[in-house]
Amino acid sequence: MSWVITGAEKTPVDPQFGSVSLLLHGNGANGSTTITDSSRFANTVTAVGNAQISTAQSKFGGASIAFDGSGDWITVSSDPAFSFGTGDFTVEFFARWNSFANVNVIFDTRDGAASANGIVFYTTSGGVFVVYRGVAPLITGATLQTAQWYHIAVSRSSGTTRLFVDGVQSGSSASDSANYTDQNFFVGKTNEALSNYFNGYIDELRITKGIARYTANFTPPTAPFPDI
Repeated sequence: MSWVITGAEKTPVDPQFGSVSLLLHGNGANGSTTITDSSRFANTVTAVGNAQISTAQSKFGGASIAFDGSGDWITVSSDPAFSFGTGDFTVEFFARWNSFANVNVIFDTRDGAASANGIVFYTTSGGVFVVYRGVAPLITGATLQTAQWYHIAVSRSSGTTRLFVDGVQSGSSASDSANYTDQNFFVGKTNEALSNYFNGYIDELRITKGIARYTANFTPPTAPFPDI
């Protein structure tokens, strides 16, 4: 992260901001269904069911996006910004789970259950975080706990995908040359006819296309992601 200095103030700057496809800070009034994309694309984000801004929990900014695990999610219209191809990418966010009673799907870019052209993140009913490539598991990571904030990052660099939990690589590096051409985007549910909804909170969701931000262990962010 670098800084722009204006008088006595320092403003954080992301040198890779031009490659950010989506940036959701999750800020706003409690109960609001207006979820703003602060990336340069200014994508329209649609909240479905009871997905909403909540001030009950947050990592930064005093609010986050809440999901109750029962028929609610957010989505963004299909866009090439979410088609990673065979290139590098990074998807990262802070998450806090309320329950692992069921499979919790956090992220899905597929165009359906049978598609091999998208990527899925979920936790098992035992709290194990899994990165799923199309139709098969790619990385099986750490076992998480409820009522605790985690920084989650999935980053592909030159055909190798890694999962990081709180800045530490979790699970094995995976050879991954998949062509992720699907352009769908769901947070909080799977893009198939299953009731695997996420039950918890998400804050500071950022997708960077074409850039592998993390290839080794790192210090997790200690402030909201920059808007420039």
